[in-house]
Amino acid sequence: MIARLLTVARFLAIAGIGILVACQRGDTPAWDELPTIKKAPSFAVVNYDGKLLSSEQLKGKPWVASFMFATCQGVCPIMNTHVARLQQEVGDAVRFVSFTVDPETDSLPALAHYAHRYGARQGIWFIARTTLDSVRMLSRDGFLLSDPKTPDLHSARLVLVDEHGMIRGYFNSLDSADIQRLQQLLAEYVQRVSKK
Repeated sequence: MIARLLTVARFLAIAGIGILVACQRGDTPAWDELPTIKKAPSFAVVNYDGKLLSSEQLKGKPWVASFMFATCQGVCPIMNTHVARLQQEVGDAVRFVSFTVDPETDSLPALAHYAHRYGARQGIWFIARTTLDSVRMLSRDGFLLSDPKTPDLHSARLVLVDEHGMIRGYFNSLDSADIQRLQQLLAEYVQRVSKK
């Protein structure tokens, strides 16, 4: 009995060391190993070009959601620089949706100017607006992020949604390791799709 317990203890110790080493190496889980967190929320918003965008239109391709506002001088320029780079890397295999948390200030012309400034590609990166109540519900209840009661309270995280409309992960736009992990996951997805 004691020998069996010692064997189990050794096994657990070796497994624990293996997990610790893998975590220290920063191994990125494969796309299929990502957790399925919950269904992404349904929405209908207006894109910066004046066209309606619904969550239904995004089905069939993964997409990355974020919350921002055009006059933001804090996290938004950092976050949207990452999004701009990611959209260039993934071609048309992935979509990006940025929701303004300041719809009263961010008119469609202001969002169009912002989209141009960051090189948002038509039909790839949507920078959209809806009512303040709707965007607060999307952030808080739909994506399980912060409640942007005021614009500066929006989340700095990017949300990965898979091609079936399920939330698969959160990535802090202020953490370069997190952004690199998202970049690797999207590259893996693109590579997989290109082989089909």
